[in-house]
Amino acid sequence: MVPIGGTAPDFTLSGVEGREPEMYELVRFVEDVAGAVLAFVPSAHAPVCRDELRALGESGWAERDDVLVWALTGDSVFANARAYEDLALDYPVLSDFHAGVADAYGVRLDDWHGHRDIPGRALFVVDSDWTVRHARSFADPFEVPDESPFGGAAAVLAELGVAVDAPEVEYRAEQ
Repeated sequence: MVPIGGTAPDFTLSGVEGREPEMYELVRFVEDVAGAVLAFVPSAHAPVCRDELRALGESGWAERDDVLVWALTGDSVFANARAYEDLALDYPVLSDFHAGVADAYGVRLDDWHGHRDIPGRALFVVDSDWTVRHARSFADPFEVPDESPFGGAAAVLAELGVAVDAPEVEYRAEQ
């Protein structure tokens, strides 16, 4: 995993914010915000991941001009369009289907329930100088933490001058 204090890799991925796929280039945004929040998940449709992405969407972080919020999934761009709609997200959902970006960030899963080379569950905060300021990953993508997984990210954003509350996550039973 890219360590705290390390340099965040740049990337370009296909993603959606609505229905139409677009290309998202980190280099075009990271230097214009205090912090970029990158939430990696194997699938936006997996229960724990879905609940965290929904909570991040409800947090209001993506509505701010000083924060960039992107989710990176192992799903196709079309599955991400469905997740964007179903979860009522307000930030782009990018497809790292073959996990090249997850590999660069050191959070690629070799095999997860028969899916190969997809992102694991991880959360990064990158500052405008490309420095990783927060890095957290979960060995088990279905692990439910005792506290909000966004607490550390919110604390780092505060250090960067962005006062946000850590969203609480309501983990729901499989539907």
